[in-house]
Amino acid sequence: MLYRSLKGQQQQQPVGGGTAAAGSTPFLEEVSLHDVRLDPDGDVAYGRAQQTNLEYLLLLDVDRLVWSFRSQAGLPAPGTPYGGWEKPDSELRGHFVGHYLSATAKMWASTHNGTLAGRMSAVVDALDECQRAGGTGYLSAFPAEFFDRFEAIKPVWAPYYTIHKIMQGLLDQHVVAGNGKALRMLVAMADYFAGRVRNVIQRYSIERHWTSLNEETGGMNDVLYQLYTITHDQRHLVLAHLFDKPCFLGLLAVQADSLSNFHANTHIPVVIGGQMRYEVTGDPLYKEIATFFMDTVNSSHAYATGGTSVSEFWSNPKRLAEALTTETEESCTTYNMLKLAGFAPSVQMDEGDRVRGLLRASADQRRAEHPEGQGPRSDDLHAAPGPREIQGEELPWLGNSVRIVLVLLWHWDRIVLQAGRFHLLRGER
Repeated sequence: MLYRSLKGQQQQQPVGGGTAAAGSTPFLEEVSLHDVRLDPDGDVAYGRAQQTNLEYLLLLDVDRLVWSFRSQAGLPAPGTPYGGWEKPDSELRGHFVGHYLSATAKMWASTHNGTLAGRMSAVVDALDECQRAGGTGYLSAFPAEFFDRFEAIKPVWAPYYTIHKIMQGLLDQHVVAGNGKALRMLVAMADYFAGRVRNVIQRYSIERHWTSLNEETGGMNDVLYQLYTITHDQRHLVLAHLFDKPCFLGLLAVQADSLSNFHANTHIPVVIGGQMRYEVTGDPLYKEIATFFMDTVNSSHAYATGGTSVSEFWSNPKRLAEALTTETEESCTTYNMLKLAGFAPSVQMDEGDRVRGLLRASADQRRAEHPEGQGPRSDDLHAAPGPREIQGEELPWLGNSVRIVLVLLWHWDRIVLQAGRFHLLRGER
């Protein structure tokens, strides 16, 4: 692996004014996607995969992507919506669009494709119209009533999971692609949800808020800490804290391996947010939490191929032979473990080897080197022989389920970065 090291003994102060940890390890930074180019005609599969992903992104229709957002906002919605998880009666509708915003921002940074730039800007503009039509800052493809149910601890399918994807997509459009409008929209969303969380706490209790988080909320703490580094608005920092899920991070703080039976991809993003809290505030506890978590997963809950989870959950530690099925190593968890590895506290060869192994496993899950496809893309890496259950959905060309396409969109940007042989690693801070 190649790294770009900042020269000298620079100590970068946390945004929140905390004291950075002292250390002699040089600070290392990620090489920008703008500085990495892959040859789509070369021998390396990653270049061909990037080209396939670019072609797929260019196939997606703006009106169809934002159809449910426009309908929710009471605006004219020409065309027809996509199917799969984006179909109008799916409670997770809209999260694909968040992934699209992130994927296009990073793909544009990697290729500077002008057509793609126009498409992603058109999606941001359409979403801006939807948000302004509502007048509250709320932006989603489903009604705010979903959050009434969430806050009342009534059945609803993970609305904050979708909101996180939309917010992260807008943040990536601003940070990676330089779209100022996306930042304004993101701030409006953060302010809206700050009001909702404050209302729950004032009307009921902080315990009621924590209880409501016993649901998949994505990386809400992570995206809000990232937003705080841009706005320096204390309200965004406080809101990020309120999504830190102490009932889970607390177990890691006392270094208890209690991961069994937890839903893996619900909780890895919470740890990523905790690590971002360290990056922002300098609080060493959250660095220790992330380090312990990484060590625990990799030593006790990871398969030889590098991934983790079985049927989306963690099983008993060091008993993975009992959990060899056709639904192991969900690719969402692989991506998020790669993201967490990007905050590695020191440069170590075993960490680099682990990252490369995860990338290879992720590439095997994708197998999308050619537009015509050479086998299906699946959410899971199959550790035991058995049938692959692939859903057919109403999406153009590649044709598999929205979730599988989401995996394609959400993962290849990081594979692109690794293919350039650069990876995010930080030293002691």
